[in-house]
Amino acid sequence: MGIEIRAGWLEFAAVAAALAVAGGEARAQEAALLAPVTVHGEQAGVTEGSQSYTAPSVTIGGKLPLSLREIPQSVSVITRQRIEDQNMASLEDAMAQTPGITIDLAATAAIPQFYSRGFQIEYFQYDGVPMQTGGASWAQPDLFMYDHVELLRGAAGLFNGAGQPGGVINLVRKRPTNEFQFSGAAGAGSWDNYRGELDLSSPLNASGSVRGRVATAIEDRKYFYDVANSQKQAYYGILEADLGADTLLTVGGSYQKRDWLPYMMHMPRYQDGGDLGLTRGTYLGADWNRWDFENTQAFAELAHRLSPDWTVRLNVNQAEETSKLKYAYVRGAVDRQTGLGPRLYGGGNQYRNRQLGVDLMVTGAFEALGRRHELVFGGNWYDRSARAYNAYSLPGFPPQAVDVFDYDVNDYPEPADPQWGSKSDVKTRQSGVYAMARLKVADPLTLVLGSRMSWWRTQTQDLISGDRGDAVSEHGRMTPYAGLVYDIDSHWSAYASYADIFRVQSDLRTASGGSLPPVVGSNYEAGVKSEWLDGRLNASFALFRIIERNRAQRDPAYPDVGDCCYEASGEVRSQGIETEVSGRIAPGWEVAGGYTFNTTRYLKDSANGGAAFRTFTPKHIFQLWTTYRLPGEWNRWSVGGGVNVKSGIYTESAVQGPVRGSSVRVSQGGYAIWNARVGYRVNEHVSLGLNVNNLFDKVYYQRLGNADMGNAYGEPRSVMLSMRVKY
Repeated sequence: MGIEIRAGWLEFAAVAAALAVAGGEARAQEAALLAPVTVHGEQAGVTEGSQSYTAPSVTIGGKLPLSLREIPQSVSVITRQRIEDQNMASLEDAMAQTPGITIDLAATAAIPQFYSRGFQIEYFQYDGVPMQTGGASWAQPDLFMYDHVELLRGAAGLFNGAGQPGGVINLVRKRPTNEFQFSGAAGAGSWDNYRGELDLSSPLNASGSVRGRVATAIEDRKYFYDVANSQKQAYYGILEADLGADTLLTVGGSYQKRDWLPYMMHMPRYQDGGDLGLTRGTYLGADWNRWDFENTQAFAELAHRLSPDWTVRLNVNQAEETSKLKYAYVRGAVDRQTGLGPRLYGGGNQYRNRQLGVDLMVTGAFEALGRRHELVFGGNWYDRSARAYNAYSLPGFPPQAVDVFDYDVNDYPEPADPQWGSKSDVKTRQSGVYAMARLKVADPLTLVLGSRMSWWRTQTQDLISGDRGDAVSEHGRMTPYAGLVYDIDSHWSAYASYADIFRVQSDLRTASGGSLPPVVGSNYEAGVKSEWLDGRLNASFALFRIIERNRAQRDPAYPDVGDCCYEASGEVRSQGIETEVSGRIAPGWEVAGGYTFNTTRYLKDSANGGAAFRTFTPKHIFQLWTTYRLPGEWNRWSVGGGVNVKSGIYTESAVQGPVRGSSVRVSQGGYAIWNARVGYRVNEHVSLGLNVNNLFDKVYYQRLGNADMGNAYGEPRSVMLSMRVKY
């Protein structure tokens, strides 16, 4: 792996040098021969170089570049400056600092899943193109290739179609710059955590009509628990070409590879749910665990300005994600008297997820009744093939009893590779057409109306027998949207919005053999937003309520009949408040923070009626991060700090052992994690930063599983020293 990483650095250095020479020659020729030209490749909402914790505009709220104040839903932005200040390397790092987000380590307690308002975020956008990801084959995208991350909370079906009502994440890629630009970063931290980045952008011809950018990130790290380690390398390239004054062509791609020795399922607990008291460095698994990921993306965009007010834009995004896993993990609640119960299991799986997303839209403005209005209409199409091979045991490696209090990873030799017990391929296709109008019905009042019509089809094939399951589909499902934004004055706006919910569950069957109708529901939100200092500071307050109906639950007449039988009679509710502030409150002083209060409940459910719906999402989440550059002679120094506070959570489930089938609760009280940073600017090109996370070394669980398994400690106090260079 070390050879591969060094080879990657050498390849990138060669490309970087070539582009640097080309960029230098281009600038010299341009200065000597050409008059200034207008380049049409600039991207709205760019946060790179702004030194800000807020964005001038985002596109996640309506395809158009809109300020946060103009969007009648809650939107958060993690900017490039904040990514660098807090050393965010992965999307998980960014979501951990985003208001209202809960991270749950699903898929063998290793792969992060994001929850907003009690619902999982299933769909992501890459420059506005919807894609389904986040599954077991998902190698989290490294943030070095993105300008910023946008999050819209609440139902987002207007432009995405079917899905959970928690929200959607949009990853906005870095674009080539109109002038030569180079940056690099190197960091070293606790537990042999090493990371490096290079990023080079330049015009590629004398006029600047063709521009390119290449970047890479290399990471080699260990973890606070024994044995586990990870090596990652990622590459990104993008080209822009002005095909005349009104047409812009963008093409690019990325490649990411991660070789990981993970900690699978983490720790069990006592049979009564009590904590085992094991140290945070404990690793219950095998030193031959392996989970290898590869992720390749190719994308293209063609934008053409039809007139000063109208633009047509075609976006295409193709992705292939693969992963291969071989593992051993400990499962089983511990008897307090004997210490018995846990057993070591082995298994493996292999995934390949291929998908293609296409989005074609037209945006523009028109005059009517003496006012200017905006319109978006278009359609998108998404096709996915998800192939999975699974083995729930390994040859010559039967389940075996272990003592978690006296465990040695070296006691378990590596068995042969898994023999697949199941192979399947799930093909999913979704398409839809959408339209949204922003109508200025009065000087201070904007009415937002939208609707989408969606088509969905999915089919599963058993790759061992060759049998194909019945295709399930939805045709012409309408998803309406409406919102109002009222400008109270130059700083304050009030808003309200409604969004329909639509989620397919046709793969589940009723007792009569029919498929279940979709989950439907409503998303309501109202609040106020404010904007200060010419948009450099934004604040918001929101009330929200989500109602989901037609949720699948077991038919009480057939409680234990395999995959049958279900009825669409469940109903849940999520409601609460959110408040957020982001941006510059004074020269040199940036702040980002928010508070969320959220309750979830089963309104109708044969087994859980009246109970909490999502018990591992805290009712209270408070987050704050701020940095301040010292004034006067001390202005080379900056200081930063923040805190993440979460209230208590619990899980409840049956366990193995003598009390198998009984319900056991696992709980954790509220806690606060403090973080700090000191920065020093050596000169205009070089800066240093020292970040300390979990400053007071709080012991807590990042994830609560159950008594059998899945309880993952949060990271202890860690330190990261980094250097950034920019030209």
